Amino acid sequence: MPDLVAALEMLRTPFHAGDQPTFLSDLTVGELVLLEEVDYRPVEIVSGAGSASWYPQFTTAGTEAQMWGGAIASAINSAREGIRSEVNRRGADGVVAMRLELEREPVNQLTCTMLGTAVRVEHRSGHHSAKGGEPFTTTLSARDFHLLARAGYRAAGIVLGVSVVGFAARSASQSLGISRDNVELEGQTNALYSAREQAMAMMEREAASLKADGVVAVELSERPFNTMLTHAVELLAIGTAVYRGRDGHRSLGPQLQLDLDDPVAETFTSG
Repeated sequence: MPDLVAALEMLRTPFHAGDQPTFLSDLTVGELVLLEEVDYRPVEIVSGAGSASWYPQFTTAGTEAQMWGGAIASAINSAREGIRSEVNRRGADGVVAMRLELEREPVNQLTCTMLGTAVRVEHRSGHHSAKGGEPFTTTLSARDFHLLARAGYRAAGIVLGVSVVGFAARSASQSLGISRDNVELEGQTNALYSAREQAMAMMEREAASLKADGVVAVELSERPFNTMLTHAVELLAIGTAVYRGRDGHRSLGPQLQLDLDDPVAETFTSG
């Protein structure tokens, strides 16, 4: 019986290789090596999730559906806070190569999930995570993060912009696809421009709150909605806010990089 108790206790105790605990990551071999080169060590795979629903809104041309857009932003914020909480609990400095997925239900409901590898900086080089000591998050790949760090920049965090703008309903002929004229749907186009401007403004405000110098790797996704009562364009923008380090931008010379990842199987197949 004492042997069984001792064995169970060993299972509860994390395995340590020397002074470093075992880590889990979804990084490739090449990405792991690149992170080590800029003094970041993987800690653990972390995740966050959030969901929200909203009442189907009647949208009028040129107006913003704030409740709709706010619900989407709320789901993403919940996932973002969840992943930050996991990072803090593990004593990490941030998350790299984070993947964000939005899953929509048939009704007006949305679920957001975030998954990435938490990393801890090795302070021997004097690197710091983010201004104010807050953990950073980034959708940048480990390769891009490696390049960013070498050039003297730091990731401040993921920033987002969400906007939903209504447009006028299509005519009966346009809805049935029997319009003879091949014309642009100006109302929907104008709503898209308006939604993009408002989403970008929201993203800029979030970046300013992080005291960032700018935003990189911005990804835009746009979805039009046409139902009996709802005619709107939904636009979501997500990017990584960055700032320059204390020494400013560092020029990078040519550097040979060898891919350590396994090649795809097609490489060795004959034509």
